[in-house]
Amino acid sequence: MKNQRLASELAIEIQAFLDQQGSLMLAVVDAQGAPIASYAPYVVLDNEFYILVSRLAQHTEALEQALNASVLIIEDEASSDTVYARKRLQYEVSVSMIQRESAIWSSVGGLLVKRHGEVASQLLSLGDFLMFQLSPVKGRFVKGFGRAYELAPNTLVSDQLDHLRG
Repeated sequence: MKNQRLASELAIEIQAFLDQQGSLMLAVVDAQGAPIASYAPYVVLDNEFYILVSRLAQHTEALEQALNASVLIIEDEASSDTVYARKRLQYEVSVSMIQRESAIWSSVGGLLVKRHGEVASQLLSLGDFLMFQLSPVKGRFVKGFGRAYELAPNTLVSDQLDHLRG
């Protein structure tokens, strides 16, 4: 992006948007090739999304088998000017399962409890809940009509953006 000041402002706006939202929409494909859409509360640590999901949920089995998925974080309809141009972040992500006894499980678990409350603590103690790391491969930030930006590869928030034009 040629205007570095605008790019920096957009990076701040993207970070604020991630901080404001509590959950992400998730799209993954199961072993038979069927698409599955769901959602999960998230936290961000070191430029990665982390989610905690039940093994009983349809999308969890697909995540266990998946190498990649798609994530959408979108503005609430009630606060948008129009449903056709809601602010949103979309990422293609690579998927990795986090081992329960690992240091990252403990660190992320603490962040989940801090951000989402005591229910997260209860879920972390249940054996059927799994944690996944969703690492951004590419992303796009859409602010509205004519205001879409491609993020730098492998970043969650970046001041290296390309304005997309139709």
